Amino acid sequence: MLYTDKALDHFMNPRNVGEIFNADGIGEIGSEECGDMIRVWIKVSDDKHLSDIKYKVFGCPAAIACCSMMTELAIGKHLDDASELTDEQVADALGGLPVNKYHCSNLAASALHKAIMDYIFKSPSKANLLSITVVVDNTPSGHFHSEHGLALWINQGDKRILFDTGQSDLILQNAKTLDIDLANIDAIVISHGHYDHTGGLSAVLGIASKTKIYLHPAATEPKFSQKTSEAKSIGMPDSAKEAIQGQHMIWTATPATIFPGISVTGQVPRMNDYEDVGGAFFVDANCEKPDELLDDQTLFIESTKGLVVVLGCAHSGVVNTLDYISKLTGYKKIYAVIGGMHLLNASPIRITNTIEVFKKYEIQKIVPLHCTGQKAMQDFKTAFGDKCLFLGAGGQISLSS
Repeated sequence: MLYTDKALDHFMNPRNVGEIFNADGIGEIGSEECGDMIRVWIKVSDDKHLSDIKYKVFGCPAAIACCSMMTELAIGKHLDDASELTDEQVADALGGLPVNKYHCSNLAASALHKAIMDYIFKSPSKANLLSITVVVDNTPSGHFHSEHGLALWINQGDKRILFDTGQSDLILQNAKTLDIDLANIDAIVISHGHYDHTGGLSAVLGIASKTKIYLHPAATEPKFSQKTSEAKSIGMPDSAKEAIQGQHMIWTATPATIFPGISVTGQVPRMNDYEDVGGAFFVDANCEKPDELLDDQTLFIESTKGLVVVLGCAHSGVVNTLDYISKLTGYKKIYAVIGGMHLLNASPIRITNTIEVFKKYEIQKIVPLHCTGQKAMQDFKTAFGDKCLFLGAGGQISLSS
């Protein structure tokens, strides 16, 4: 594929090139694959809108065109909206890019995200700010790598929480690319004991050995699945079980407060008759005893915009989980839901009921990840439009005021 006319225009006549000497935030990103380097400066108005963006690029025509288009798409936007801009959206606005340029040169939105996060962390009102970064997910974003798993980096004020760890040490690679220092974790929350959420735990604890770990007691028990005639072990890897020995463990069979305004549900009651655990899961290698996945738990955060719910897989059922959190907190509205919802094999009635419950809670931000399933994700997009955001590994969302 050749460069489109629009991409060539932004390369030959790049907009907003330069530097802001009194910038409110600065972001820099590069690709080891092709050597492209991008540096972005931003100015933020009093009402949290991007009043100006400048950049400098060492790179190819695609990198220059992407930066130019990124500024046109982002200038004037509120920080929340600008944080949702993706590298894929920038490429689409240019009419597409050559295939070999998507992952190494299309980094402009990622650089903007870093500048926004730099501004947030330097802001005097930092205590009220919340951002969530997708470190590991099934789907890659830009130049980040992916695997079947989930790990989220949560910044709430001066607290840093790692929610799940993916299935391997890939979390270390993506965290480094995102400039996330895993040594500064204040708490680790494990949503449940499956390998794709705990496989990176050993690698993380090799860096953050003194952090508290919140998980349900059943998370370390054997777990199996059966999709064919053979059983497959899908529980927490032995390396992770060994790594947590001697660590500061907080067992969360019941709700627990991690920090003020940040809590975990513990075991979620199963109240409706249309949600199940989402698959053929067992606690024995013979696959005779079903696993009710009682260790499934969810994080919920009180933000300046409202209640934010962070899901691992929602094996308890998304609706059961939201109803339980509403009961625990008294909230009748929920601002955002982000994470895996395990609707891969869900019936149409279950997806329909889930959408209706999301409407009941007036959810304003929906970020389906990991195991939600393409059918359910498209149904969410159809029902909620711009309120539904698709992110992958490397994606970031700001939920600040």
